[in-house]
Amino acid sequence: MWQVAVAGLATLVSGVAPAAAEPLVPVPEGCTPPPQPAIVFVGEVVDRDYRTVRFEIERIRAGQPGQYVFGRRNDRIDVRYGLDAQYLDDGERYLVSAVVHPDLGLLTSRVTDPIENFGGDEVIGVSETDVNCPEFEDPMRTLHVDGTPIDAGLLQPFTDAKVRIGLSILLPVAVAIGAIFALATFRLSLSGLYHSLFRPARR
Repeated sequence: MWQVAVAGLATLVSGVAPAAAEPLVPVPEGCTPPPQPAIVFVGEVVDRDYRTVRFEIERIRAGQPGQYVFGRRNDRIDVRYGLDAQYLDDGERYLVSAVVHPDLGLLTSRVTDPIENFGGDEVIGVSETDVNCPEFEDPMRTLHVDGTPIDAGLLQPFTDAKVRIGLSILLPVAVAIGAIFALATFRLSLSGLYHSLFRPARR
């Protein structure tokens, strides 16, 4: 199951400071400490636009929703995804870990993996370091409730819309075939009418 490998997360869960506020994985000097999510919850998608998804909160795993929840029962919350919003299905339940965007002040999460700088640490002068920094769980990630990643392949939106795509291809073909059949039937009808009117019947 998805886990946040930071002991300080216990503060968000219980509201009581843990005995040791150090990360479970020691952070060497020169490495960036792991960020913590503002909130982790299980929720159902109830509304959306092209970049933001609205959830109905079923259960809070960690954090305090505070100013970010609304609705009659304070069970609705908006999370900004950007283009990743297309990978979340209406009516489905997800495990959402979100952080606060430092500039927008909004809860943000993502489905896809972050894009690393071209070349990574090999780019001289960008992030060059001799320190071997440990890897931490991504605090800004949305997963299935069982902790498995969401399929976010390049062709996934086309797969999800395969019925609409199939109809968009088959419908014009069916209309064209129908039009040809109707024209052929009309022509045969006119031909039959012509022969019946202008050609005498054989005796």
